[in-house]
Amino acid sequence: MSHNNINQLFEMLTPKNSQKEKMLHHILANRQDEGKQARILPPSKRFKVILLVAVVTICLTTTAWAAAYMGLDDMFRNYLKPNSEQTQALSNGAYVVDKQIKNKNGTLEIKQVIGDHHLTYILMDFIAPEGTLLDAARYRFADYDLTTDQSYQSVEFEVVDDSHPSDNKISLVMSIFTKNSIAGQKVHFKVEDLQASDPYPGHFKTVIGGDWETELQLGFTEYSMLYEVNKKISMFGHEAILQSISISPISISLKIESSSMDVIHQAAGPLKEIGLNQNLDDYPITIKYQDGTSETTSLLNGIHLSESHRYLFTVKRFEHVINDKEISSIVFFDTEIAIR
Repeated sequence: MSHNNINQLFEMLTPKNSQKEKMLHHILANRQDEGKQARILPPSKRFKVILLVAVVTICLTTTAWAAAYMGLDDMFRNYLKPNSEQTQALSNGAYVVDKQIKNKNGTLEIKQVIGDHHLTYILMDFIAPEGTLLDAARYRFADYDLTTDQSYQSVEFEVVDDSHPSDNKISLVMSIFTKNSIAGQKVHFKVEDLQASDPYPGHFKTVIGGDWETELQLGFTEYSMLYEVNKKISMFGHEAILQSISISPISISLKIESSSMDVIHQAAGPLKEIGLNQNLDDYPITIKYQDGTSETTSLLNGIHLSESHRYLFTVKRFEHVINDKEISSIVFFDTEIAIR
């Protein structure tokens, strides 16, 4: 475990002021009781009390550790649909935030963060005032502010099915695409005006105004494994170099360089809409697994970012989490890259 993770753990285990006051109250009360009973408490009883305190302390510490790093929230499981092995892998890097931001228009609960080198997920619940019905097909915030150290970031909001569609609460996942990892950063977080929409192509309209603002620690441990490739490939008949591939359970990222990148983009053409909120992926990849199965990003579910007319950076998500430890190779255009 890194020093950063250890510091984060101690930070989480440090009681808040209100907790300290309660603890002090209980200690003083217990001491008064002990003063009354000290003369009649035999040594064997005192040893049992000390042993019980030690056991309780270990349990509390273990519980805090599990809550901070070892548990994946149910809503994340509903969203990503991992199997038991993938759930454990995701749990190892998950970070519990557990912050509430309240105003007269509703409460925003920021629950948990997971992420890799290029994609970060923030899980949150929004609770509207009693009597407000939140049952639209889609929700998002009209504006956001997330002050990371990245010059570029793309943000999306998705509703997670919580099995209670007709109440005043929704669960949202905020997806943040960045060029580099934002793990460990302390950021200023602000969202404004909750909007709702019918299914695509319905238009978003503000249903609850206001803003929710806090400081947020992105204490997750990223999952990515970087593979340096530096291999010549052909894209639409033009030479390029696949520099690297980054793989995690939640995304796969590629960095490509070509002096013909503008021509490559022209050959790819504009996004091709084939359904409700569905576009073809102009730069698809195929994952091949050790058991002989495969999956392809036929639909665009991520980002493409061009730089200096020479570089292409793309992050790709799949329908669910990826069996990243079982990948044998990745196919990009006509080139197959073996994954060790």
